[in-house]
Amino acid sequence: MTLLIRCISLAGSDRRARMAEQLDALPFDWSFFDACTVPPAGLPYDPARTLARHGRELTRGELGCFASHWALWRELAAMDDDAVMLVLEDDILINPVFFAAMDRVAAAMRRYGYLRLYAKVPAGARYEGPFLDRHMARFSGRAYGTQAYLITPATARHWLGSIREVVRPIDDEMDRYWAHGVPIRAAFPFPVMEVDYGSTIEGKRRVATPLSKPQRLRWEWAKASEKAWRHLADLRSRVSGARTKR
Repeated sequence: MTLLIRCISLAGSDRRARMAEQLDALPFDWSFFDACTVPPAGLPYDPARTLARHGRELTRGELGCFASHWALWRELAAMDDDAVMLVLEDDILINPVFFAAMDRVAAAMRRYGYLRLYAKVPAGARYEGPFLDRHMARFSGRAYGTQAYLITPATARHWLGSIREVVRPIDDEMDRYWAHGVPIRAAFPFPVMEVDYGSTIEGKRRVATPLSKPQRLRWEWAKASEKAWRHLADLRSRVSGARTKR
């Protein structure tokens, strides 16, 4: 098994020293990935379409964030299937005991394609059983955030193939299990804590965009459609889970 650890961080950021101190204490190689500041190359972004589907245009920071994770998925997708990538952002504190055993965690990823190590909101979740010295939870709602997660080459290839344009922030896109079919699971309790540096991305994404009546109607329709597809996916998951237990 090949474990890759990549930490996304703006070049020259003051946050790097704190992250380097934490990651240097681990018995694994790791590296910074210089965060992108422009949209992902080759992936269309139409502000009007985003406004209709997401209710507002994306900020420059959100486009750069999308490109950063997209670039790491492309790196991983080119690797053999025994690889696992741990993707981190530079605004976190990590549990050193959990992360010191990351090779054991990564080996367990053979059963999963994607595993969150943090979530920003208490989205609905159900217990799926033990996971090493923690628990496995499966979300049934948007968890938000891309601070820390594990991903396999197969999932990276799947997302690279299924996402054809930039319509919403990258964490929103990753949370859409009803669209791409990848369950959103997380290790609980989370082995990561977010440090509040006053994210400019987070502040700007909360600013409402004035919409005309036609724009608002398109957005409301998009939200209703997403909700319907999510509930249908949740129903199918519960039915499948019930059959498995029989």
